[in-house]
Amino acid sequence: MTQTYNPILDTAELPRVRIGAPLRSPAMGTALVLEPAIGDPLVIWSGQRVPEARLGNYRRMSVVDVSNHGLSFDVTAPSADPAFPFTVAVSLCCQIADPAAIVRDGIQDMTAALRQSLTRIVRDEAARFDVLNPAGPEAAIMAKLNDAYPVSAVRLSGFAVTVEAVDTAEIITAKRELRVQEMRRDAMRPVASAGRDEMLAHVMALTGGDPTPLLDREQESRDRSTQASLDALRVLMGSSKELEEFNASRVSEQAMSAFFPGGEPLIGSSRGGIRDRLDRKIRGAIDSGRVVEENVAVQGEAGDQNKPGQNKPMRAEDPGKAVKDEPDEANGRRVSRVRGTRPADQR
Repeated sequence: MTQTYNPILDTAELPRVRIGAPLRSPAMGTALVLEPAIGDPLVIWSGQRVPEARLGNYRRMSVVDVSNHGLSFDVTAPSADPAFPFTVAVSLCCQIADPAAIVRDGIQDMTAALRQSLTRIVRDEAARFDVLNPAGPEAAIMAKLNDAYPVSAVRLSGFAVTVEAVDTAEIITAKRELRVQEMRRDAMRPVASAGRDEMLAHVMALTGGDPTPLLDREQESRDRSTQASLDALRVLMGSSKELEEFNASRVSEQAMSAFFPGGEPLIGSSRGGIRDRLDRKIRGAIDSGRVVEENVAVQGEAGDQNKPGQNKPMRAEDPGKAVKDEPDEANGRRVSRVRGTRPADQR
């Protein structure tokens, strides 16, 4: 919207001799510009007397409005992205400072006279800002205009600038959606980084204090993990029919530890090595009195005979009765054996 005014209120040709109508001082808010036949124009301000009002050598008289008037105009200015321009509305106050210059230039439309110089300033400042940041060019344009007087014949003040983006509805909508998503992410980031308790509190806040949605999801996750472990164990145990008993036991122990953490496994409890198991069996037999110690004799070379009086390996058939070991018929060597004895009721 454009607002303007004509600063030259009246223009009249003057006769050389003004007997009946001498020139009078201009009214308040106006100025009288007298153009002599030779020389510069003469400006008479309100309250001043007109020299030679009857016989002055003036050929033209103009009455100029020198009071404050409001002006406004719109201009299309480019943004930092030329595809999306700004629409800039500028409003200001204008007062004539040099009536003679206005009359000399014949200005009858003040907004049209100022528009070109002001538009240059507006466009230069607006081109430095993004189309989605209209507040930036508003402040920059007002600051620049308040310090600039493009035309020395007028005083400009009271600038007001409004900047709007043109054809940016889609950009603004997309920007708004991105902003909402960013706000949601910022709000949820403390919940995601605080751990299970904060997540549980968030779920309860959304469900009116009901924690079952989170608990159900956790249970489903555990069930899926357990099923996957069982499937993997089934494939492992059935992948080789020649899986050793020791390896199968270790696999069972690991599986039971995974399925029942923190407790003793139901099967496959901790077992020592082969040496430990043999040692436990021998100690148990010794404590029950069912083993008689045997001396182990080893022949050196082939054909050696036992010396007289030498202790020979014995075996116990009954408690307290030692029986000599029989030689090995295959290689003629005596074999060292550790044997237990049957209880009497099992013979």
